[in-house]
Amino acid sequence: MAITFEVPKLKGFAKKQTADWLKLVAEKEGARIQRLHYKSFKRQEMIDLNTQFLGHEYDTDIISFSIQEHPLPIDADFALGWDQINEQASEFDQPLLKELHRILVHGLLHCVGYDDHNEVDQKEIRSKEDLYLSIHPECSTWNSI
Repeated sequence: MAITFEVPKLKGFAKKQTADWLKLVAEKEGARIQRLHYKSFKRQEMIDLNTQFLGHEYDTDIISFSIQEHPLPIDADFALGWDQINEQASEFDQPLLKELHRILVHGLLHCVGYDDHNEVDQKEIRSKEDLYLSIHPECSTWNSI
């Protein structure tokens, strides 16, 4: 199992702990991870990816590219909209580390079948994000960094 991150240096971001946490989330969702790769992109790159693959001509925080549909194990790549993640952290008055982890788990939740195309689905995936953020071993320190 490989979980990798290509993101800008960020104080307090612990790759191994985050990978272990994502593995735990997958297990709690009845899934197994084969490979996850998260890579950050600048705003225009994200707009280009979003337009090319989803037909949406705007910036976004994450795009999930699952190599296979179910069944599991999960094998996926994720494009992270670094500028958008930073803006959301500021807009929602959240520490950047917390917003980053919310987006990381959001992508994983898409891979296990959660969606966010309507209000009901958005509430469900947000509830799962909140649940899993609360069990991250460093969650309590994010406000102090």
